[in-house]
Amino acid sequence: MNRRRGLLVVALVVLAGAYLLAGGVGLSTEDPPAQEIDSVDDAELIQPTENGSYLWPYTSRSRSVEHRTLAINLIIHAPPDEARTALIERSDLDWEETNETMEDAGTDTYEISVDDGVDWDDADGSTRYSYIDRSPHGGEGEWVDESYQLHSGAYLGSRHHIRAYSSEDDNWTAIQVHHEYFDWFRLRHTVTDIDNARVIIEDDFIEQPFVTSVSRNYYGLDGGWSDGWISEIELATALLLLTFVSHRTRRTTITMGRDLTQWASKNRYGFVLAASLAALLLGVRFAGIALEATVTSQSPQILAGVLYPLLVFGPPILVAVLAPRLDALPAFGFTLAGMGVGFVYDFAAIGLGVVPIELVLHRLGLVIALGAFAAAIVGSHNREPDEWEVADADPPLTLLTIAAWFLGLALPLFGYI
Repeated sequence: MNRRRGLLVVALVVLAGAYLLAGGVGLSTEDPPAQEIDSVDDAELIQPTENGSYLWPYTSRSRSVEHRTLAINLIIHAPPDEARTALIERSDLDWEETNETMEDAGTDTYEISVDDGVDWDDADGSTRYSYIDRSPHGGEGEWVDESYQLHSGAYLGSRHHIRAYSSEDDNWTAIQVHHEYFDWFRLRHTVTDIDNARVIIEDDFIEQPFVTSVSRNYYGLDGGWSDGWISEIELATALLLLTFVSHRTRRTTITMGRDLTQWASKNRYGFVLAASLAALLLGVRFAGIALEATVTSQSPQILAGVLYPLLVFGPPILVAVLAPRLDALPAFGFTLAGMGVGFVYDFAAIGLGVVPIELVLHRLGLVIALGAFAAAIVGSHNREPDEWEVADADPPLTLLTIAAWFLGLALPLFGYI
């Protein structure tokens, strides 16, 4: 019992530190911090074309600079309808239309080679605003929302996400493109990158017959994850459609030596526990993506709300059923292994290469909380593995550890992570 209490005390100290650091290290994992300026007049505007309208090169959660989020990182120089056509009709990335708030305009006719296998579906995306000053054309400055949104990927998985802003008086479309993934423990998207996302569009347009040039210009932007540069694409007049989707699968096989057979047999329920936890985490991810693709009449947020309780109650239930068949240390270890593998493969499945430190610490806290719960509810160290004796379980520590699990789930929902 003393050894188990020592293990639990250490685990609780570590998870407390993980939660505190996850809530206090760095900044918001979804959006960069707000810019400390009072109005657009105090901000630096850019002029995408000579004698054209001015643009505030950021997006904002509201019609205010105080809620600035990500920086504009790409501009397509062409009439807005042509820029939109170039993105939607011929992208190698199989872009899907997210919001259709822009009426098709213009009278030009294009011959587009369409792949019948591509199905353009509507999807969801939060509204973000930018500011356009049309004074060079005799107009006024105003806050505008997206002309349209596009995404490549699954809402409940990972995706590249475009927000496009155009001026009715100018032949350019300003684009904010980023990579994001749906975080089931935050119930919202987490932005992971804007630079590589911009490069993907650059590569998509380089050396295309309808593109005059692809370049980068330094505007000296500060904040919003910007590196100061904006990519600029000049379109010609012909547009083509080249759509294809590639998929890769990888499988890994793990073999165990004969010397581990006895230990593996004794702890067989531990392997079941670890596999069940990992399968639950991945199952929710893939179930969400599958439902999003098939149940198109429902909002992805509703589907997420249906699946989320599985993540809240599923892991503790699995631990409560299987951990009592193990000793304290194996119960703790197999729980950590199952949850850890589940988190790692979940990130890998959605193509997330770099995980923000806040999320690493938060997941570490959740893993340790559940592992400590597993160790707290096991029975006597001397009983047979197949017996279901939990008389030696530690009620105070059991309550404390399960409370730590639910606390960890609540932190991101209330904006602390």
